Amino acid sequence: MIAFARQWDPLPIHIDEEAARVSPHGRLIASGEYTMAVKQKLLTSKGFSDAVIGSIGYDNFRYHKPVHAGDSLRLRSECVAAVPSRSKPDRGVVTFKMTMLNQHDEPVISYLDIIMMARRPATGKE
Repeated sequence: MIAFARQWDPLPIHIDEEAARVSPHGRLIASGEYTMAVKQKLLTSKGFSDAVIGSIGYDNFRYHKPVHAGDSLRLRSECVAAVPSRSKPDRGVVTFKMTMLNQHDEPVISYLDIIMMARRPATGKE
């Protein structure tokens, strides 16, 4: 967490224990970019990325609580929309409501993830 912040987001609250201690957080917190990297690792480790063609973007992104060293994080995803492409039948746009929770089941981030994904070939049984 600290090594990531040193390279990519070197704010004192991410890398300096003394500065973090006297901050409103009271201790080191993870960079938001680090938290998103953990989110991506959770997604790809479950095979979620197999059908992903590319990200279209995020909507309604929120940081709810800081992430601290030692926190256990899990990701909850809910498909809220799936729209087949009219021009390319091998793909569509899927929107997921993503929520990362800590060990206390408190949301740390939430957002809508809008993704272009491959579609399964038609089987004729639809």
